[in-house]
Amino acid sequence: MTTTFAVSIAVLAALTLATLPSKGVELRLRWEPGKRYVFDNTADTSMKMPLPGQGLIETTANMTMRVHNDVSSHKEGVKVGHAFASVRMKQQMQGLEMEYDSSDPAKSGGLLGTVLKPLTETKFAAIYGEDGSLVGTEGLDDLQGAGQMGMGKEELEAMARQSVDLLPGKNVEVGETWNTDVDLPMGELGGKVTIRYVLKLEEILEEKGRKIARVSMMGTTKEGKAENKEEILRTKVKEATGTMLFDVELGQPLEIASTVVLETGLPAGIPQAPGAPGKMPLKTVSVQKLVSVEDFKEAPSAGKTEPKSKPAEAAPAESKEEKRARRKARKEKRLKEKGGVE
Repeated sequence: MTTTFAVSIAVLAALTLATLPSKGVELRLRWEPGKRYVFDNTADTSMKMPLPGQGLIETTANMTMRVHNDVSSHKEGVKVGHAFASVRMKQQMQGLEMEYDSSDPAKSGGLLGTVLKPLTETKFAAIYGEDGSLVGTEGLDDLQGAGQMGMGKEELEAMARQSVDLLPGKNVEVGETWNTDVDLPMGELGGKVTIRYVLKLEEILEEKGRKIARVSMMGTTKEGKAENKEEILRTKVKEATGTMLFDVELGQPLEIASTVVLETGLPAGIPQAPGAPGKMPLKTVSVQKLVSVEDFKEAPSAGKTEPKSKPAEAAPAESKEEKRARRKARKEKRLKEKGGVE
């Protein structure tokens, strides 16, 4: 009886737990006005490029950017000002190495300096609605030069909306999945590649009393409705995987790590020259990390000025009696001084 009773209790407890509603967590991007969110973005890229008579030549690059995101209030929700605090890059091809470091004058010139310096001087803003969605951007129309390295207007807009695109903006339970499309601008040669990601809330971790959601990412190429006849090369996604760690209370991703492998070649139906390389592979391993959240003093709103200090009040004019008393006091003082000298 004891064993039977114990088993019955265990079964009942299991059934009870199974019928209890599981608690979900809200995966929605949040920005707090008056705060500066500091992110480090790194990307390791390897690409095999076709050169006449040499086949595929491998090129590798490592790029690290520290981005300051200053949040202020906006009529639509919040305004997040993006500025690049530092940019570093190393590129290697056939034994030739180029290096750029915005914080080191000795490494801030050369070809990479010509291309990347405009990026370090770029400041733009993203406007987010109250629901966390990206409403628009400001200040990207004047960006010059950096687009040659794949960091032009479209790429920076994609960077600003990355976290928004990956989050469902609602309560999610462990095991639940959702889909999202992420655009990768490839310039004039490759057109635009769209990755259809399937994301899944794998688990909710406890770290120093905070809930951290671990989300897995798996992506494939999203085929367009029609081929772009103007594009020179066709790019497909061979692999797209990643993981996101999201701070539920903070409303920000602590880390987004992803690996994307692309393959570029001539579109179907276009003849290829004899002996020319076929496919051109491109692999990028990128990591975005939240470094810190700091207090940031918002600039005063337009039209508002600091209150001017009141001018000092003028001393009231002396009366005749006060003037006579003051002259009498000076006279008595002089007489005393003369008497002391004698």
